[in-house]
Amino acid sequence: MAVSVYRGYSTIGNTFKGVRVNDQELIKRDLLNHFAIRKGEKLMNPDFGSTINDLLMEPLTEDTKNIVIEEVTNIVNTDPRINAEQITLDEYENGIYVEAVIRYATTNEIETLRINFDRPAAEQR
Repeated sequence: MAVSVYRGYSTIGNTFKGVRVNDQELIKRDLLNHFAIRKGEKLMNPDFGSTINDLLMEPLTEDTKNIVIEEVTNIVNTDPRINAEQITLDEYENGIYVEAVIRYATTNEIETLRINFDRPAAEQR
C-alpha cells in the first residue's frame, strides 16, 4: 500500500464519504482553487489568484493567448509539487479552455488537465 505524501481536505464534489484527499487529487484541487480565486480577493495575500476570468470577454488574439498561457505557467510553477510540461489554449462555445500537461514531482508521473474558464452567462430579462 502506497503512503500518501500530501494530505488535505476538500468539500468540492463531495459525496459525503469523507473530505480527505491525498497526493495528486489534492494537488489538482489546490491548482483549481488557485484559478478560481480572482487576484486581490484573498485576504492578506492580494497577489494570489488569477486574472484569466477578466480576459474572457476580450477577443482571443495571439496577445491574449500569450497572456493566459504565461499566467497559467506562472501559477502552475508556484506549486513545488508539480511542473508545467506543456500548456495549450483554445476557445469553445462558452469560453476558453487550457490543457496543461503537468509532471508530479514526487512520482514523476505526467497528467493532462483540462481547465475550463466559462464566460459569464448573459442576464435574462
